[in-house]
Amino acid sequence: MSNSATNSAEEAIYKKIAEIKDEISKLKQEKTQALEDLNKLKQKKLEKIEKLKGIRSQIDTVRNEFSLRLEELKKLKDRKQQLLQEIQGMRKQFDEIKAILQKTQGLDIDAIERRIQSLEWRLQTSSLPLDEEKRIVQKIAELEKKLGEARKMLEIKEKGTVERAEYLAKRIELSTIRQQIASIITELSQKRNILNSLKEDREKTKKEIDEINKQIEEIRNKIGNINNQIKEKNNEIENYIKQLKGEKVEATSSRPTREEIIEKKKKIAEEKLKSGQRLTFEELLILYGENDKEDGKDSDNIY
Repeated sequence: MSNSATNSAEEAIYKKIAEIKDEISKLKQEKTQALEDLNKLKQKKLEKIEKLKGIRSQIDTVRNEFSLRLEELKKLKDRKQQLLQEIQGMRKQFDEIKAILQKTQGLDIDAIERRIQSLEWRLQTSSLPLDEEKRIVQKIAELEKKLGEARKMLEIKEKGTVERAEYLAKRIELSTIRQQIASIITELSQKRNILNSLKEDREKTKKEIDEINKQIEEIRNKIGNINNQIKEKNNEIENYIKQLKGEKVEATSSRPTREEIIEKKKKIAEEKLKSGQRLTFEELLILYGENDKEDGKDSDNIY
């Protein structure tokens, strides 16, 4: 291969190597950008994980509050049911007392006692026929019965007054409990809404983390592919360098030696001498064995 062809081949290889190095440089820039994107995604993932932990903590807190208020609601409902039963029983008693009082309405304890004393005094101080005495005794017995009923009604009335105060207290407590129940139900409804919202946030954040994981995996694959491309490009450069070395070796090995050139020129000089042509000074030197003198001229003329 001629020097011109060798140089042209080497230039093509050098050009190709330069192009590959430029491609490697661009790949490294792309890798640097991918690594920056990867770090940003990792940071974003950490932030999302912290957010998820916060949401889960809030969910636990709201659930605990919800359970406590639910237990309180159950106790209030139990107390409400108890009060309703007690009030219903007291109402029944009041109705019975009212019916008894209506039957004994108009009984005067003092008047009855005075009437009994008057009749007893008459029995003690008067001489009465047997029939009259018997009638008075029966009357006294009737009056004592009425007196007993009147006293009983008085006790019932007094007890009813006390029970009515207790009844009113229970009604007030029942009203308060109903308000507390309504308030807790409203609060539970709000907490349920908060809980549902937090659960939606939790699921949304989990999906965002999954999406970030997917993006991270894609970028890692991309970086892996870039590394493989860079490795392949470096291998190409190594191959071209080997090829370049091979070109130089080939060019060197195909170049004729000094002895070969001298022998060739010697043959040409002999042919010219036979044909009677005029020989040059160099050809004379080669022909008569003076070609190996080191006078500084030979090598330039030979090559």
